[in-house]
Amino acid sequence: MSFFVIICFLGIKSSYIEGMKLFVRIISTLLVLAAFCFADTAQGSTSIKKAVTGDSAVATVDTGKLAVDSGALDSIGRTASATEAAIQKQAKKHAVWIKLDGDVEPSMYDFCARAIDDALQENPDYIVFEINTFGGRLDAAFDLVDTIMAVKGPTTIALVKKKAISAGSLIALACKKLYMLEATTIGDCAPIVQGGDGTPQIVGEKIQSPLRAKFRNLAQRNGYPELLASSFVTPELEVLELTAKLDKGKATERDTTLIIEGKKFAVLDSAEKKFWGAPKILVKEGELLTMTDKEAEELGFSRGTFKNRDDFETKLAFEKKSEVETNTGEKLASAIAAISGILLILGFGALYIEFKTPGFGMFGIIGIILIGIVFFGQFAPQLDGYIPAILLIAGVILFLVEIFVMPGTYLFGVGGIACMIIALIMSFDSANIPEYVPEAVETTFDATPWLFGLFFVLGSAAVALIIPIAASKYLIPLLPEGWTPMLKTDMETAVSPTEAVQEVAIGTVGTAKTFLRPVGQASFTMPDGSTKLFDVQTHGEIIEAGQNVKVEAVQEGHIWVTRA
Repeated sequence: MSFFVIICFLGIKSSYIEGMKLFVRIISTLLVLAAFCFADTAQGSTSIKKAVTGDSAVATVDTGKLAVDSGALDSIGRTASATEAAIQKQAKKHAVWIKLDGDVEPSMYDFCARAIDDALQENPDYIVFEINTFGGRLDAAFDLVDTIMAVKGPTTIALVKKKAISAGSLIALACKKLYMLEATTIGDCAPIVQGGDGTPQIVGEKIQSPLRAKFRNLAQRNGYPELLASSFVTPELEVLELTAKLDKGKATERDTTLIIEGKKFAVLDSAEKKFWGAPKILVKEGELLTMTDKEAEELGFSRGTFKNRDDFETKLAFEKKSEVETNTGEKLASAIAAISGILLILGFGALYIEFKTPGFGMFGIIGIILIGIVFFGQFAPQLDGYIPAILLIAGVILFLVEIFVMPGTYLFGVGGIACMIIALIMSFDSANIPEYVPEAVETTFDATPWLFGLFFVLGSAAVALIIPIAASKYLIPLLPEGWTPMLKTDMETAVSPTEAVQEVAIGTVGTAKTFLRPVGQASFTMPDGSTKLFDVQTHGEIIEAGQNVKVEAVQEGHIWVTRA
């Protein structure tokens, strides 16, 4: 037995010795590799030192190696710099501004929808809506809210510039974040209609209910106080703030706040009322919630108050900013919407006068034009690129009305010429106008392009003036009879179809031979019993042919008549 134990011990010992030998060999190999690496590093250091001290032989060999290593380092450095620049570029905050100023109308919705599409093309981090409005139409506000809520990607921010009242507060809460400038207000979104006596009246529950639901939806979505948001709409809603201390007297003592409806607080038992104490009234019953900038921040609506727009951009670290501008069609639609009520009153008033007047004349045309302008305002944003062409066509039509329908009124002629001039101005490419004209004191200023442009304009004007005159004098008379618009008859022996106006006395009654619109012809019986034809004119009154007219005045070769 002892022999067996000795044999086992010797076997274990020999295995142990073999294992130790293997371990020593591994350690020796690692030490040799470490020595080689150290020697290579030392040789590199020596080569560098020799290259610096002027050893040309080693410097020539190792400089290539160093050049490769330097290129690698430069490449790594450039990669790191590019990565850092990309990170900085990515960290830059890009904001696109959209101004919502004025009444909330369909024209504002059209602008906002287009502006959001243009802003998304820039791939910004933020879309900032600068709001300044007393409100407006509820349907346009709902469309605006739905459009803002549908924005994906950029963070939407509402900045109240002066006021966000009524529909403006609904639009502000549609954004994910709300900020306000100093001395601004927000709130009061009760829908109103004009009563029978002309005073505004708050509409019933039929309209308030979906509007309250919309406010709750926005509050839940963007983290605004839900009950206080509902108090924007309903004056019957009383809102109270309850505060109490939890774990009183303990190390974990803390304050807690509860915002509750007044009716719910009234049904609490005495123990609960004692626990909460006297409530603080946030919104009284019969009032609507309207907040200043400080109150909005205290109640959890606003995230901050700023002095001005620059302060806002600085605090939020906007490094890249742009703004979507309104186009001509949107400006025109907004201007028409502002005076649409007046235009409708004047238009229907002119049509009423036309209905009371026999025939069809100036008042009917004016009424149709005014009402047409109101309806045109609804489509002006979509017709932005066609407005110059529309004005040009309208000017030609008005000019033709002046010539063939209402001669002598000058109203339609002047309006037509004005429309054509405006159309030409709008069609001019303003990009060709230099934005900066160097001062005269600069000796490097080259006036040649300006002189050439001035010469070109004056030359074009001269050609436009000379060619028609020369053509009418020398070319058009050469055309055969029936092809020329000019009268070839000799006027020396011509006789006017009307007699001298001095033959007609004031108060003479005659008969209109043509439609007086307001210029035409009428026949009068002379003292000798003969009947003569005269050119007459009314003071804007339309008189049909065959009706009796009475001479009112004879001045400067004109016979003024009125209906007899």
